[in-house]
Amino acid sequence: MTACLFGTYVRAHSANRLLRLALAGGGFAVTECHEPLWEETADKGGRYFGALSLARLAARYVRAARQLAQRWRGLSKEPPPLVVVGFGGQLDVLLARRLCRPRAGLVFAPLVSLTETLVEDRKLFRPRGAVGRALAALDRAALRAADLILADTAAHADYLGELGASQVAVWYLGVEPEFLPRPPVVPVARRVLFYGRYLPLHGVDTIVEAAARLGARADVVLIGCGPERPRIEALARVRGASVTFRDEVPLAALSAELASASVVLGVFGAGRKAAMVVPNKVYQAAACGRPLVTRDGPGLREVLRPGDHCLVCPPADPAALATAISTLLDDARLAERMGHAARVHLLERFAPEQQAEHLGALLAERLGIAPPAPPSVEAARARVT
Repeated sequence: MTACLFGTYVRAHSANRLLRLALAGGGFAVTECHEPLWEETADKGGRYFGALSLARLAARYVRAARQLAQRWRGLSKEPPPLVVVGFGGQLDVLLARRLCRPRAGLVFAPLVSLTETLVEDRKLFRPRGAVGRALAALDRAALRAADLILADTAAHADYLGELGASQVAVWYLGVEPEFLPRPPVVPVARRVLFYGRYLPLHGVDTIVEAAARLGARADVVLIGCGPERPRIEALARVRGASVTFRDEVPLAALSAELASASVVLGVFGAGRKAAMVVPNKVYQAAACGRPLVTRDGPGLREVLRPGDHCLVCPPADPAALATAISTLLDDARLAERMGHAARVHLLERFAPEQQAEHLGALLAERLGIAPPAPPSVEAARARVT
């Protein structure tokens, strides 16, 4: 059976890459009905969501929708494909519901809602303002449009249920294959690594404040760019924190960066979103066998066991974060044992083969869609077109 990835999604985003790989690994022949729209701006700050920018995006989306309609008509639909809409597809799933006929089913894997991201986490719009209400209405409509919603954690599934989703299944993202081989890199003593886009979810303020407390005991490296980076750099100067700021690195180089760290940092935001999600960096640190410190929360505890696979601290608590980092830096045996346990656990539960099998089982159970027997991992990657 064919699975058609539909919409204006960002191809390179990890959530969409993992979804595509799992479909192929589950035995689907994966094709795409795709029109790029969002890739040109990686850091989507406040100005990106201003009135003029949104008006331009709306006009561009109308053009993209026309292109998607043409592409859909050009696809072979015998037998009808499973239509899958990934991260960033709130508008796409509404379009797919009307346009993609006949189809075997419509699956939406949103990763996050617009409400939790733009209203609750980034606070770009007021909940009761016109835009905030419109985003909530769009989320509700998108979640009701699909035959099945895939949530990345059970905690997130509960949240999406509050927004109006009824047919929700939990499918953990897991880790990209690039992070499974352990790079032959020796960890650098006292190096503490974070990478990300400086979002509120990440709680980078907390990392900088912790670095100020640690002083010369830790060399904190922050990799990435984002609209909040200048403010974070200024905060580090004011606090006298020993922090090295570096720009983004290619995905192919990221596993070596992780392997070179004595400690890897997750997220430390205080919002509800940070409690529900398990970000890529958590899976990736575990895959590389590196000791991890991140904020505690129900989402994390679905994937890793604090104390066995990682150390946790309360959200937005620099003192607790500094203590956890010191614990791992001062006890190399504990750090290596914890990193090794996390890697073994991830390979047993969340490696690509397991995630493909789990996704296939969900689709068969919830939608009655059973693809052919799954191919090998190498063949699965080759099936993605």
